[in-house]
Formats: sequence, C-alpha cells, structure tokens
Amino acid sequence: MAGILSYLRWRGDISFKQKPFNSIDAALLATISYLPFKEQDKGKTLEAAAKRIIKDPASNSNLNTEAGLQLQLLAQSPRLGHCELLDWTERKRSQPALQFAAMTVRLSKHKILLAYRGTDRSMTGLNEDMTMSYTDEIYGQEIAADYLRLMAHDFPLDQIYLTGHSKGGNYACYSAGAVSGTIQARIVQAYSFDGPGFTKKVYTAQPFQRALPKMKTYLPEGSFFGAMLDHPERTIIVKSTYPMPHQHNPWHWSVGRDRFVLAKGLTTSSHVIRTSLISFNKNIPSKDRDELWSALFAAFEDMNITQAGQLTDNKVVGAFTLTKAYIALSPRLRTIARQIVADLYQAVRQQAKRNYPISNDSAKAPIFDDSYAD
Repeated sequence: MAGILSYLRWRGDISFKQKPFNSIDAALLATISYLPFKEQDKGKTLEAAAKRIIKDPASNSNLNTEAGLQLQLLAQSPRLGHCELLDWTERKRSQPALQFAAMTVRLSKHKILLAYRGTDRSMTGLNEDMTMSYTDEIYGQEIAADYLRLMAHDFPLDQIYLTGHSKGGNYACYSAGAVSGTIQARIVQAYSFDGPGFTKKVYTAQPFQRALPKMKTYLPEGSFFGAMLDHPERTIIVKSTYPMPHQHNPWHWSVGRDRFVLAKGLTTSSHVIRTSLISFNKNIPSKDRDELWSALFAAFEDMNITQAGQLTDNKVVGAFTLTKAYIALSPRLRTIARQIVADLYQAVRQQAKRNYPISNDSAKAPIFDDSYAD
C-alpha cells in the first residue's frame, strides 16, 4: 500500500492553495527535520537545501535508501520544496542529557511550521527516551518550549503549526501546552507522529489543558514508543503493512490520496507492551529506575559507546557490550536489573490474556482502557 513518500511523488506539485496543508504534509515535515541541515541552509528553500545535501559526498551512501528517495523527491516537489527554511538549530549535551534539533519553515505568507526532530541513534538520545518513560518532564521539553517562544517572538504575525515524530512529537505537544495563552491562540495544530504521551502531572496542568483541543497524535497500529505514557489528546490509529519493529517510521504508514488509512485499532501486541510498561512503572520505584539507567549509561560512556548502532548493528558485539555494562553495575543495581526483566516477563504473560478495546479514534471511542496514573 502507498505511503507518505508516494504522496510526495503524487501530490508534490500541488500547492497549498490548491489543496490545504494536511496531516500527511505534517508527517513529511516531521521526517524532513532529520535531514542534516546546516547553518548555511537558513534562508534557502527546502528544495535548495535538499539539493545541497544531495551534492554532499557524505550523502552518497544514503541516496539509494528511503532517506535518499525522500531527499530526491523533496528536491523535485514544489509543494514542500518551495517552503523557506527560516531557522535551524541543533544542540547536544550529556548532562543533563539533551539531543535536540528543530527547524522552522514558512508554509505561506502568514503561516509557519516548527518541526522537532525525534531521537537519533546517539546514546544521548536513547538516554533521554529512557528518562522520559518514568519522569514527568525532561530537559529537552523545556528547550522545545523555549524554541517555540523564540520563533513566536521572531515571527509575531504568523499562525503556527507544530509537528514532530517520536520524541519530537512529544516535544510538539508539550510545547503547545507549556507556553502562554497568547502564543497558544496562534497555534493552529500540534501534531505528534508516534510520540510518547505524558504523565498526569503534565496533562492536568491548566496551560496544557487549554491547548489540548489543538493537539492530535497519530499512532501506527503496532505502536511501541507512542503507546508509552498517557494520551489525553485526540489519538488516531493508522494502518501499516510493515512488521511491528518497522512501524515506528511514518514512511511505513498507509496513505490513501490526502489522508492516512485508519486501522481497526491497536494490535494486541501493542496493548500488551503498553500495559506491561505500566506494570513496570508501578512495581519498580522511580528512584531505582533512575539510579539504574544513570549507572548503565555511565558504563556505556566509559566504554566509549556513543551510538545505538554499536549495540544493535552486530548482535554478538552488542551482547558482549551489554554484558560488560551489566557487570560494571553494583550488586544492588544488578539485582534491580534482574527484577525488571522478571517483572516485565511476568507482566507480558498476564496481559496477553486480556481483551482490549478496539478503536481507531479516541474522539469516537477510547483507545486505551488503562492509564499510567491509575
């Protein structure tokens, strides 16, 4: 079935005046934020920036991949290619963990869009993701909200769209709920594509509640990351014909003309993972989880493990590295690690027997029947 890259090929020559901006455009721009933009691209169109990246020798090995196809289509598609890159920023630090990148593009005379990049393959980004799974707020969310405030100040006459994939989707919605009412009034929509949700402390705050009607989350039917935490915002379940591990990528979601094809609801596997993580969060104290992840990532740093690929690209090497990191933990933390694995295994066995709700749109019927806040 066709996906968003097919949409870019089909509809890339149709302007926003002919066909208004839609959720597939937002998903495309969320994935475009992963491109290796540079300071020199600011002020250029996305088409010009894409052509610059294509000519970069460092891009040669990627041109035959899906990322390379997106680059080439972007360079040939006026619909998104004509958008001007108004701003690009990228920041990374280890303490507190921060892997942040965002871009601002002009959609039309009085409309701009901010796209937040999701997690890259760095260990810093993975550390952020793990921290997000059990804490109310992370440092990157504050940076994302500050970025929205800055762009709202720099472009005071524009309406604003927000978008992001994975962690970037969480940032888009978090930012919408963290800024002043004056800025919120200018937000048209905040899109999250398979982004994690929020803790009760975050989504019950008055500013977040005020912005809630402007948030919309899309999850693939086999969602893993997006099923983490709670989604008080409208949530829609999208069809994907790819295996579960590959559904996190919006390129692999099914598209029909100008909209996503909806699934019946989340798969049982997705529900089982979600409810198992809820059980994990309740059974393992936050202090223990924080201490374990901090020690684990410190061990990775000591071994000069900076990219997730160093753990996943070669299974034998990855297993050896994980074993070394585990041995480097204190006896108490090794006990906690074993308890986590045992609890997750037991939770998966128990949750697999449940009957879960079947819904593809939370505006019509609940998608989840459980909560991290219960």
